[in-house]
Amino acid sequence: MKPLPGFILLASLFLEAGLQAQLEQVPLHEAWTFAEAGDTVFRAAIVPGTVHQDLMRHGTIPDPYVGMNVDSVHWVEERDWTYRCTFMPPAGLLDREHIELRFEGLDTFAEVLLNGRSLGLTDNMFRTWTFLVKDLLLSGENVLEVRFSSPVKEGTKRLKRYGLQLPADNDAGAVRVSPYVRKAAYHFGWDWAPRLVTSGIWRPVELVGWDRARIADVRHRQVFRGDTVQVITKVRVEGDASRAQLSVAVGGERSMEALKPGSDTLVLVNTLVGADRWEPNGSGEQHLLEVEVLLEHGDRLLDRRRSHIGLRSIELDQRPDSIGTPFTFVVNGRPTFMKGANLVPPDLLLPRAGDSTWVRLVRDMQRANMNMVRVWAGGVYPPEAFLYACDTAGILVWQDLQFANWVPWDDETYRANARAEVMEQVSRISAHPCLALFCGNNELDVAWHNWGWQGTYGYEAADEERMEQAYADCFLRDLPGIVAAGSDVPYVHTSPLSNWGNADGLRHGSLHDWAVWHGDAPIATFGQAVGRFVSEYGFQSYPDSALLARFLNPEELHLGSPALKARQRSYKADAPILRAIREWLGMEPRSLGEFIRASQQVQAQAYAQAILAHRGAEPRCMGTLVWQLNDCWPGPSWSIVDFRGTWKPAMYSVQEAYR
Repeated sequence: MKPLPGFILLASLFLEAGLQAQLEQVPLHEAWTFAEAGDTVFRAAIVPGTVHQDLMRHGTIPDPYVGMNVDSVHWVEERDWTYRCTFMPPAGLLDREHIELRFEGLDTFAEVLLNGRSLGLTDNMFRTWTFLVKDLLLSGENVLEVRFSSPVKEGTKRLKRYGLQLPADNDAGAVRVSPYVRKAAYHFGWDWAPRLVTSGIWRPVELVGWDRARIADVRHRQVFRGDTVQVITKVRVEGDASRAQLSVAVGGERSMEALKPGSDTLVLVNTLVGADRWEPNGSGEQHLLEVEVLLEHGDRLLDRRRSHIGLRSIELDQRPDSIGTPFTFVVNGRPTFMKGANLVPPDLLLPRAGDSTWVRLVRDMQRANMNMVRVWAGGVYPPEAFLYACDTAGILVWQDLQFANWVPWDDETYRANARAEVMEQVSRISAHPCLALFCGNNELDVAWHNWGWQGTYGYEAADEERMEQAYADCFLRDLPGIVAAGSDVPYVHTSPLSNWGNADGLRHGSLHDWAVWHGDAPIATFGQAVGRFVSEYGFQSYPDSALLARFLNPEELHLGSPALKARQRSYKADAPILRAIREWLGMEPRSLGEFIRASQQVQAQAYAQAILAHRGAEPRCMGTLVWQLNDCWPGPSWSIVDFRGTWKPAMYSVQEAYR
């Protein structure tokens, strides 16, 4: 099959993959209203969305991104909110044998009610929530209600029940509840983002009707023998599949088999000879094969799934060598140097960004000669549109599982909830050829051994033992088992595997190199100390003054203004930037414009020096991932693409260094 040309077929592939013949899918995105819990006056809402967006539309709160408004809207996170809509089922839907109500994302603690009857409770932003509703649906008007509880109040209850304050340095709240809540960690604050704790129906919601049986899950595994590839497809069916048959077509090669009585799973094999491989950006073409899975009963088509795969092998070489421990991705049998960036969510109000923003970031990476992106652990799992774009553009995805805080893994409720989340996301993301790695968490291991948390949080020996056991049970036992069962890509328990600031850290595994920013080392250090795979490093700059002018009043656009200082979330403030400007440019900025231009200039020089040093150390070093690609709001950060998508000078520097 010919490679898909750029992004031309992205939309058609994305839509086609979501089609499931014989399923009736009814979006429920119209006529939503919302109110604070206990209020009888409901106002118009937009779904998918967040409470903050709806409050802004009605003038109840100001835009949190303007001026210093973000601190004035923290009361929203302390309140409970109710969303409600009325709908009429389309003709024929009630005749279906099975009808489900499906929420792709509820943020986060909610009770779902249909016509006054409670369907259940939700407590995880990252999971899909499905409820059986056939017996509750009315032929006339139906009332659907989602009652959101404050994530802060619910998190406080869980903290008290757990009885131990887990580390959460990022959490800017009076009570640090983020470790106990399965919600995007950056919503509680980070050193490049303010605190904005959202609630809402943040992903699509729909009714799904189907008869007899349907395809519940499809997983592919590839076995390579020379120029022959076996595509082994495991299909799970839900419902009455007796006397039904399954067929799988891969690139035109079709296999077929009947389901055995009492069985809901079949494994089918398609053998391809001489098929082209999928390659990362810069290594070759992104050849994709269409896949069609059919579930039939006699002459009747019960269900159909369409998607695509890429034939490729991914390994992570960590075998000890004469230097220490490498961290080398082997793609289609070839050690491949990784050039890329770390990605954070493109907005604090996630529905506002939309799929188009995620896809634009993939195009930016492709243009900048990147071949890998690390999806960071403190945000969200990326949408399908992003993953399809990476498939098409040849951007390998290092996927952190969403654990950026310590885990209360010995809490059975939390553990079961998080395990279900990871199983769902591993299955979904693993369907894409762009996937290269699952990583358990961000910086938890290196923090535990180097950041002094034991003293900061006053842990006793029994607390430390409890926490270390929870880490081992989660990241060294449960999560690797889930990944191995649902995916063919490698797993590592954390990033980084080594610590900066010592010679030993440069010899082993992945490294987050923060000697320059957090360690006050000169920028020249980037060219002198190189790890085996540098998965984070960075230097800050400010966004262009034209972007800042959209969110700050003219009288605030000067050096030293309180509103400008409030944009800076790093504990280092602007000191490293000013020091680098003096050292590298020999100047003292006298205006905001001069300061911004100079900050961007030294950032560009810092990234170029780091990348050229990393690339020049190949094969000792086999990867370099800039922190960070993008921003979630308009402020200074380590990003090379600003909040509205404009390339900073550093992005052009990175593009040239990655050429």
